Amino acid sequence: MSPKPTFEDVANPTPAEMAAWAYASEAQPPVAQDWDIIATRPAFGSLFLTFAADRRCPQRRFFLSCLYLLAGDAVRTRFRTMPEAVLSALTDEAMSVGEAWVGTWGARTRALLRSPESFECEDWCDPSGLASTPT
Repeated sequence: MSPKPTFEDVANPTPAEMAAWAYASEAQPPVAQDWDIIATRPAFGSLFLTFAADRRCPQRRFFLSCLYLLAGDAVRTRFRTMPEAVLSALTDEAMSVGEAWVGTWGARTRALLRSPESFECEDWCDPSGLASTPT
């Protein structure tokens, strides 16, 4: 059994701490609620893509949820939380990975960028909506 991943500061996780948590099969979020909101930040976009695309990553569904939250929040705030160009570049990266989950996220995010008025908070910022995502 591997050691339980720890965070020096759960409100400011490092990429190494996120990676250790991502691959811990029995890991639970380090705080009771909203850790997806706390952990989601534009600087982690590529890292989240990597985890969400890796079928061996036990927490991949969590990181896919974080990608949707990242994109939704960017559009909802009119790109105050993440510049549009950075989000667009992340969709390019997602489309080049060749994995269905992140490819779908990339395509949906591109469509949202073309029509930001179509934004629905529940579709983009509610991780429970991903419960039916295939494994």
